[in-house]
Amino acid sequence: MGKIKHELWTFAKAEMSASVSSCVDFGLAISLTFLELFTYGYANIIGVVCGGLTNFTLNCQYVFSHTGRGKKSLAERYLLVWLGSMLLNGGGTNLLTWLAGGTRYFVIVKCLVALAVAFGFNYPLQRGWVFKHKTMSEEDK
Repeated sequence: MGKIKHELWTFAKAEMSASVSSCVDFGLAISLTFLELFTYGYANIIGVVCGGLTNFTLNCQYVFSHTGRGKKSLAERYLLVWLGSMLLNGGGTNLLTWLAGGTRYFVIVKCLVALAVAFGFNYPLQRGWVFKHKTMSEEDK
């Protein structure tokens, strides 16, 4: 029961971190789009980048601490996952917004794509690879 409780708590912390990061991402993307400072494509990319940096910082400090990995190793692993996430979020949102007919559907599309990527891509890879505890065989390398 202790392991399940630990996993649920880790998942809850990861989702809190993701929520804060999503606020940064969405806040910037929506504000920059509707203030007409950037088109939805560029605003979305700016939001995704800033949200990703926020998420990495929070995850290192509060969610997946004590992995036995150095910051450089974590950053390299996170960067690979984050690039995939950015491509899925940015590309998926931009493509589906364009297919849906433009800016008026941007917020709905961004929400749907973000949820799919968060649960199907980000959390599994962050938990199982980026912030996975270092094993004895990895320490020998």
